[in-house]
Amino acid sequence: MLTIYEPATDNELLIWVCECRNSDNIMVITADRSCSDINDMFNDVAWKSAKYFKCDDYDVAVDYVFKKLKYIFKDKIFKGNHYKFKSNYNIEDIRRIEIDAKDLDYEDYYDLATFWDIDEKYLCDLIILDGKMGLRYSSEKDNGDIENLYFEEVKLNLGSDTTLMLNMKERLEKFIYDNLEYDISFNNNDSKDIKI
Repeated sequence: MLTIYEPATDNELLIWVCECRNSDNIMVITADRSCSDINDMFNDVAWKSAKYFKCDDYDVAVDYVFKKLKYIFKDKIFKGNHYKFKSNYNIEDIRRIEIDAKDLDYEDYYDLATFWDIDEKYLCDLIILDGKMGLRYSSEKDNGDIENLYFEEVKLNLGSDTTLMLNMKERLEKFIYDNLEYDISFNNNDSKDIKI
């Protein structure tokens, strides 16, 4: 059992990793202290939340634990601080474009501004899509390709370049956090379905 403790918030994570007794799968259990007995073994509640990975999928199992760590200790241990922001128009032009958004297409204004979280390999673009201004969230693959994931119509604060950048940063952080939570909560214990 590995225990990770963050004293400022009392966040604690216990991690058990072993071979499943009924197969050769890797079994990973993560829980808090309430799911551990006096011998540091997991209880039935924790056991029911176990995640299973194929015996040779060590990297996928480690990825799962790493995502769990980032999810639980996001504010203290993992702080993304490598960002990049680029605006292709000045803020006054973006305000005018927003007013006319219903008459514009993606092809006209596909990339008004972009905000990257370099550490997490996610980005969002301020674009016009189907006459609506909003953010298109994307992920960067290891080979450098960009995969578009989701478009959200949104009204951003266009008071200045700084407020636009901070709005985009906040929205992108929420998107990353929600994806992280989804990856942890909704995989079906089969390594092929866990996002890497």
